[in-house]
Amino acid sequence: MSDGSFAAGDVVWAPDPYNTGSKPRPWLVLSTALQYAGEEYICAGLTLSDLPKNIPVTDADWLVGGDDDRTSYCSPWVVATVKHDAIVNPQGQLTPTFTRQIVTQSVEYLAADT
Repeated sequence: MSDGSFAAGDVVWAPDPYNTGSKPRPWLVLSTALQYAGEEYICAGLTLSDLPKNIPVTDADWLVGGDDDRTSYCSPWVVATVKHDAIVNPQGQLTPTFTRQIVTQSVEYLAADT
């Protein structure tokens, strides 16, 4: 985007609030519809771990970026608010279809106990 903010589907590197002192991890931007649009994003964590229920990111899911030598996975239950100023490097962009799939699954995890 021209104002430097990110959009749903963008993949960025930012700190991992779940691992103190760790290196940044990749995050999939799920939503920019927050009170402070352009300053923070709702994101789902990406990983190289092929764990049960992680969603593989295939070559067809990448619009820009990706790594032909390694498969990434998205964990729809690893959700965090990422601050724009904490993003250290944009990595690429995933398709709207993949992004919607992760949003849907994240909502299912969030709504499971309600």
